[in-house]
Amino acid sequence: MRSTILLILFLAAVVGLYRVGTDPYRTALPLEVEDLSPIEPQLAKLPPEDRELVVDYLKRSKGDVLPAQFADPDDPLTARTFAEAIALEKKHREKMKVEQARIAAFRAERDAQFKPLRDIVSARIVHRERLSSEQVYGSSGGGYAKSAAGPAGGERITVITYRFWNRGNRTITSLRGLAEVAGSGLMPAASCVVDSNEPLGPLDHRDVRCRTPRDANAADRALMERPLAEIPLGWYPREIRFDDGQVLKGPN
Repeated sequence: MRSTILLILFLAAVVGLYRVGTDPYRTALPLEVEDLSPIEPQLAKLPPEDRELVVDYLKRSKGDVLPAQFADPDDPLTARTFAEAIALEKKHREKMKVEQARIAAFRAERDAQFKPLRDIVSARIVHRERLSSEQVYGSSGGGYAKSAAGPAGGERITVITYRFWNRGNRTITSLRGLAEVAGSGLMPAASCVVDSNEPLGPLDHRDVRCRTPRDANAADRALMERPLAEIPLGWYPREIRFDDGQVLKGPN
């Protein structure tokens, strides 16, 4: 009887070790995530959706494994196996869905506040050129709107021309706002501050030239090289003053 029990326990241990060795979900996550070839055989055993979750988790965590007491309780990076990574990445995606919905609602509300001013003054990109630093910074003012200090040497700079149309039937005496192309990070791919006290007549337009950031990353530079009509421009008018004294203000 004793030998039978020992045999059963031995077989159970063997089966358990076999399952650990063959179950891809028990695979330990690598600390180095630049090259995933060592775990490719285990990844290949997963369904495509689970494989994607593991890879996305590794990209997000960069191989870091934080102790639970030091991890973000709302979005921890504590996974050590495929199964744990899948569970945490699912929770992360759900959290991102909620956050994206919140941001979308906020933007919709802001757009509604900007709409009365945008209906009067519209903005679009009409020209793009590459100029030398001497062409851009060689003369005082240079016809450019506010931007960062210029680079040294012969670096070529992308200059964008923005056109602002007065769509109304009254003369605008003062226009303030910001035209901006959202970048891939925290900084915009391009922006142009408008702060003008020159009259802009009904159905007339004014062109403003602005430099793009000299330290833009590759993704933002590629975005600004798209056809002009495909560059997603945001126009945020802050204040419009008319010759009859009326003032329209956008959200802060």
